[in-house]
Amino acid sequence: MIKWLNAVIDVPAADFDEAKRFWPQITKTTLGAIHPDHDEFIHLLPESGSMHLELQRIDSGPARAHLDLLVDDIPAATARAVELGATLVSQPGHSVLTTPGGMLFCIVPSSDEAERAPVIDAALPHSVDQICLDVPHEHFDADVAFWSAISGWDVNPPGRPEYRSFAQPSTLPLRLLVQQLGADDDGGPRAHLDISAGDHVAEVTHRHRSVGSDVIEETTYWTVLKGPAGQTYCVTSRPVPAI
Repeated sequence: MIKWLNAVIDVPAADFDEAKRFWPQITKTTLGAIHPDHDEFIHLLPESGSMHLELQRIDSGPARAHLDLLVDDIPAATARAVELGATLVSQPGHSVLTTPGGMLFCIVPSSDEAERAPVIDAALPHSVDQICLDVPHEHFDADVAFWSAISGWDVNPPGRPEYRSFAQPSTLPLRLLVQQLGADDDGGPRAHLDISAGDHVAEVTHRHRSVGSDVIEETTYWTVLKGPAGQTYCVTSRPVPAI
């Protein structure tokens, strides 16, 4: 059973100091202590509630993000994931796997996570509350089925054909969204964070630009930005969830 969800922001070593400056500013968090066994991880701690965001220093590859599933029984959850088609990559004290479509994720131990963090700014409410898994076109159906099976959550009726969300518990800090990439997209599986801002997309985007983000694309419902440490993420008009 999935107890909690964390989004991990994976940052190349050369940009890690910049990430430690930028992400606390836009998420209204503080940097936690360095993990005693894995010094590549730093938690982003909210003012109240349980953590659901962290930074990871990576030695190779581009800036990216991945999902952590927090569970009570790592071996059982790992075995179940493999049974459903995941590939086990490594087990450095937790389990690192890929989905049938090649999306990296981890299974890690839960502790006392229970309370969602408040919105980032009560006067301009927004929240990092969704991770979007961008799946290659031909693996979309397989990965949607995988996430539904491992979570036990039904797939919601699609609002748009290229997106699938799930009937997951509202107590979890992150909404899981699977996006089907275009047939001509050869960038491989990847993930990005979405920040729900309701009617405040323009104001939140302006704030992010003031601390180093660049606007990549603007649409009716979301704005795509790239942070100064290289992560691509979106500010969306999806309503901010009630806490």
